[in-house]
Amino acid sequence: MNQMLTEQVFTTVPLNAQQSSVESIEQILASSPSELQATTKLNFVSRQLLRKDTQAALNYARKARELAEKLEQKDLLAEAFANVGSAYFNLARYDKAIDYGYRALKLCDETDATPTKAIAMQIIGCVNLHLGEYDQAYHYFTQSAEILHKHDDTFAYSNALMNIGSAHFHKRNYQEALSYYFKVMSLRENSADKKGVAEILSNIGATYHALGDSEEGIEWLKKSLDAAKAEQNVSVQITTLINLGEVYASVNRNYKAVDALLDSIKLAGNKAEYIQYLWGAYLNLANAYKKIEKYQEALEAYEQYVQIKEKIFGLETERKVKAIELNYAIEKAKRDAEIELAQKKIKQLEEIVTMCAWSGKIQMDGKWVKIEEFLNKRFGIKVSHGISEEEAEKVFKQINEENQNDTGEKKE
Repeated sequence: MNQMLTEQVFTTVPLNAQQSSVESIEQILASSPSELQATTKLNFVSRQLLRKDTQAALNYARKARELAEKLEQKDLLAEAFANVGSAYFNLARYDKAIDYGYRALKLCDETDATPTKAIAMQIIGCVNLHLGEYDQAYHYFTQSAEILHKHDDTFAYSNALMNIGSAHFHKRNYQEALSYYFKVMSLRENSADKKGVAEILSNIGATYHALGDSEEGIEWLKKSLDAAKAEQNVSVQITTLINLGEVYASVNRNYKAVDALLDSIKLAGNKAEYIQYLWGAYLNLANAYKKIEKYQEALEAYEQYVQIKEKIFGLETERKVKAIELNYAIEKAKRDAEIELAQKKIKQLEEIVTMCAWSGKIQMDGKWVKIEEFLNKRFGIKVSHGISEEEAEKVFKQINEENQNDTGEKKE
């Protein structure tokens, strides 16, 4: 089964209907009263452009990152990292996407930038989902959903739920996936602008097909295609056509399958943000051509599939992703250990220490011990002995006095 599900790693900000273009980076820098406001606006526009023009979105996010680093604004830097990671995910650069996802997550741990933290988790989850790490993806999606449920952003919350559904789908928990998709459907249909309906319709159609009801799947996919055209959502049009191609082939409507798949490839064109869908299109096209005995076309489509999939999911990409995840895990473990140790020491220091006024010993665990032993056992501090200048002066003075007394006694 080569169904193409739609996952989202970001909350899209819709472009104003009357707005044919957005301000350029130069215009934003020139018109903003301060670099702080410019950084905020650059991040905002980057999110606007994530679906419309991914490369442009990446450029805006990079500039926002540059300014945020200069201003030492960690919350805005985390947001910029999340936008960069989202753009790289769209471009199927999964190693870079997860790298920036973890960078954003690390900063959010330091700054309590909660909504951005949820988006960072979506990025990490989506990369894991595409690389077949479904349990890891599910872990990040559920954590993200818990955060977003507490904030007044229904669309972002519905994205997280949709991604949880996709994790269930890939784990072959189709009924559970369908349950999540219908929750998302309800949330989006009840929203003011009903945005994002097309993608959930496509996922529902793919799930019905997986459950063995291909005709029902086709009906949902047709609805999705109509909605995607109305929303001018090219990525969902592409994924829905790919899904229709597979479903048509499964019920032996092979020529319809070929037409749908060729339409998806034509729609994707050479745009980098659609490359992540093309491997599925070419694989299904190869199978459809084979069924109608067009073996040369089938071979050419299969070769395209192999090239694209290797480019996106090759061993080098997987190796880089695993290295990034391991480095983050090590850094987080170190930070957690340092925090735990600091908290333990603070707790120990807050305790009242009882010292004997005569012997100078410390009461510890019901026993009186020397201060050296107390420091060693409680804090791991080893004590060596020396003498202060003040005490040394007293000792030397005492020795001199004793020597003088000894000398006087001998003279008599």
